[in-house]
Amino acid sequence: MKKWYGLMALSLCLSTAYGQMVTPAEKQAVLRQSAQLLEQHYVYPDKGKTLAAALLQQEQQLTQGTDSVDVFARAVTSLLRKTVKDGHVYLRYNPEMIKELKAPPAKGDSAKDPFHYDERAVNMNFGFMEVKILPGTVGYIRLSEINLSPNSVDVLKAAMTFVQHTKALILDLRDNGGGGSAIGMVVEGYFVKDGTPLLEVKSRDGKNEVMKAATLSDTKPYEKPLYILVNNRTASAAEAIAFELQHLKRAVIVGQRSAGGAHMNDIFPANDRFLLSVSVAAPVFPGTDHSWELTGVQPDIATANREEDLPAVLGLIKKDHDTAGK
Repeated sequence: MKKWYGLMALSLCLSTAYGQMVTPAEKQAVLRQSAQLLEQHYVYPDKGKTLAAALLQQEQQLTQGTDSVDVFARAVTSLLRKTVKDGHVYLRYNPEMIKELKAPPAKGDSAKDPFHYDERAVNMNFGFMEVKILPGTVGYIRLSEINLSPNSVDVLKAAMTFVQHTKALILDLRDNGGGGSAIGMVVEGYFVKDGTPLLEVKSRDGKNEVMKAATLSDTKPYEKPLYILVNNRTASAAEAIAFELQHLKRAVIVGQRSAGGAHMNDIFPANDRFLLSVSVAAPVFPGTDHSWELTGVQPDIATANREEDLPAVLGLIKKDHDTAGK
């Protein structure tokens, strides 16, 4: 299954870059390997070649002098994003993750991904930052990232059980840079029927994949009104949830236009210290060419800033509830 890595999630490890330097020879090797990876794997072959050419054309400038690893990574990322305007293309210094990606998997552990299973994921409570009941019996769940796996499925179930009897639910995806799921589209499975087509994922080989909602065992659907909060830092897999449920008219989106990072990416080692993120697939709403790449998810109810978001939703819920009661 294709997946996203958050636009921001991997930058959480940049603290290890402090004081680390990169030589011109290492820069050259990273640039040439990155160019090869982009040409081989980028979802649109013509753009992959353009990205590769841009790196090689700027090789002399990018390899001059000795820089910190962070300065070099940011310079390469800036060039890549300037070339194709794709937030899922980036270079990062992260030797720890590269070591995990290259390590031989333990027996029966071949599908495990460090993003879902490392200590950081546990310390972040798999993105479940806040679950509560607001006045008026309105449920509220704040997710800082999308991090769904067998390790976190019980947390998702507990959160949804807690808000099961509310009259409406607010899913706060503001500042959520994305992530991904190792167990399918299970968040959406609470709000639409199992097997509902959500995204058609286009790959460079022409073999498209339809991603569908998945209902977890021993759970009940949430059938009350759903409101999703977004802002310009809502990206990637978080945007996908808002995009899908908005198109299916299952959720009302409130806030500011989201970041516009639709492409799905894979992570490749550029050497033992730098990793390269490459967009390898492009999701659209099934049967259309409609995506949120660059355009973002447009809110149904637009607000000027985050201070207005929650009052706007609560006012809308009260209005709809009062109208329904007449």
